[in-house]
Amino acid sequence: MAELRLRLSGIGGQGIVFSGRLLAQALAEEGREVALRYAYGAEVMGTPVHAELAISEEPILCPYFSRADVAVVLHAKALAEALSGLSSSGLLVLDSSVPKPRVAESVRVEVRPFVARSTKGRPGDPGRLAPVAALGFLAKLGFFPFESILRAASSGRSAQENVEALQIGFAF
Repeated sequence: MAELRLRLSGIGGQGIVFSGRLLAQALAEEGREVALRYAYGAEVMGTPVHAELAISEEPILCPYFSRADVAVVLHAKALAEALSGLSSSGLLVLDSSVPKPRVAESVRVEVRPFVARSTKGRPGDPGRLAPVAALGFLAKLGFFPFESILRAASSGRSAQENVEALQIGFAF
């Protein structure tokens, strides 16, 4: 596989950074080269958050990229920035709550209800598990092995919730 450039975008409180770390851990444990960086506003909660991963079989010479091959957008506040950094032949994965933007015909768009399906009706939950569900969906599309991300998600205090969210995304 050539280098994959992936951008996860949402708002603070959704678990974007956690999901980036989870995927980086899973792929590093399977022997892939991974570079992760993330950015968020000073206020954190409710402001746009982005996690960027460069994934490769070969050493990654530069972890920075201006255009992502795949952009996952889980909140409308993060859409403009994520869209401006998407490759002209990329994949745009949107939560169903995000208005579908006009994109070039060469951009593939997939829309799924990540936030609605993963909140479990918790008051004030901005979709904390939605990015984990999105990782399950990307695994279903073949970007990385589902078993690797499932193994990484199966430990820690929120393991059960993370595994359930991955399964939700994989089932889409």
